[in-house]
Amino acid sequence: MGHKTILSLAGIYLVIFIDSLGASLIIPMLTPIAHDPDIGLMASGTEQYRNIMYGVALGAFSLAMFFGSPLLGSLSDSLGRKKTLLICLAGLAASYSLMTFAIMLKSVWLFIGGRLVGGFFSGSLPVAQAAIIDVTEPDHRARFIGYIMFAVSLGYVIGPLVGGWLSNPDIADGFSLTTPFVFVAILSVINLLALMLAFKDRGGTRPDRVPYQNPVRTLADAFRSDSARTCCILLLFMLVGWNTFFQFIGLFVTLERNFDPQTVSHLVAWAGFGLAVSFLVLVGLALKYMKPANMVSLALFLMALCIGGALFVSHPYAQYALAIIGACGFGLSYSGLMARLSASVDADRQGSIMGLAAAIAAFSAGFSAFSFGAMANISPGAPLAAALACVVLALLLSCRPSLDPAATLQSQP
Repeated sequence: MGHKTILSLAGIYLVIFIDSLGASLIIPMLTPIAHDPDIGLMASGTEQYRNIMYGVALGAFSLAMFFGSPLLGSLSDSLGRKKTLLICLAGLAASYSLMTFAIMLKSVWLFIGGRLVGGFFSGSLPVAQAAIIDVTEPDHRARFIGYIMFAVSLGYVIGPLVGGWLSNPDIADGFSLTTPFVFVAILSVINLLALMLAFKDRGGTRPDRVPYQNPVRTLADAFRSDSARTCCILLLFMLVGWNTFFQFIGLFVTLERNFDPQTVSHLVAWAGFGLAVSFLVLVGLALKYMKPANMVSLALFLMALCIGGALFVSHPYAQYALAIIGACGFGLSYSGLMARLSASVDADRQGSIMGLAAAIAAFSAGFSAFSFGAMANISPGAPLAAALACVVLALLLSCRPSLDPAATLQSQP
């Protein structure tokens, strides 16, 4: 493998890393952004309004990703991977610049606009994966595709730390809530320039117009297939539960446990560490000794233990341990459900079924933020209780043998 290919791959993995970095960076910062009247966006406003805006800021990102990912995927086939990735990076730089100015100007709606722009251009993972396939040899392709989840997990480890540390003025003079956004905007521009110089498309382009895949229709299709319906329902409940926990744990421990932003950033970073361990080590080990269906049930139990325990423990170290357990459970359940979902359809429908899974993932993140943000007005723990209910329901469904999608497929004529 030549040095140009290595540089190209490094740039592509950096795009993936920046995506997950930006998605997790906001978690320890969003509570002071929404709730601190001195340094946040709102100098005044009721607690109920602030909780709603907290959820809207989270949901706007996922909603925009839900609609942007199919368009970016289509653009990558027609314009080429390089141009599409450059567009993504330019959009991310613009997003973080908008959020920087929004905090400086104390403009809530400019901040929401920045989140929408960031979400729309953060759906670059399928494009980056296709680019990796383009530039690697078939014999080494699986290994380099496997590194994608490591880049994603690394972003979820480092993102919260960047958000918590760079926004803390006690660490260095000049640090504020805008510093992490400026950092990621600069990182996006550097990556854009590196890709522009080092990356060359090898997959070619298609001058014909590639139709836009309607994500709403794609999501609806997930529940029309008899063989895949049950697995899609399980995936939806599991993702809604985990996304709700991940999005609102920072709010809960800040308001109920009096954690400072740095402690919240460490909590979310430990969850990212759990994801990395799960995807890199535990999934392979579990699949050697367990069937995917049994692995999913065990993993959902671990997630329920994490979310339920988080509602009752108060010590930061206990929260860190629970976050690792829950993240490991998420990695195992997600991988197991992907295996079951893949087994629910024939070989010629693998691409479409993975597209359905991506649509469910994007929808679940937006749904949890918009739906459960208002629940925080009842109690900061209410979103976590809803997350626990979703995971427990998924656990109960996963324990029913009749709901095995592979069995459903085998019974079909």
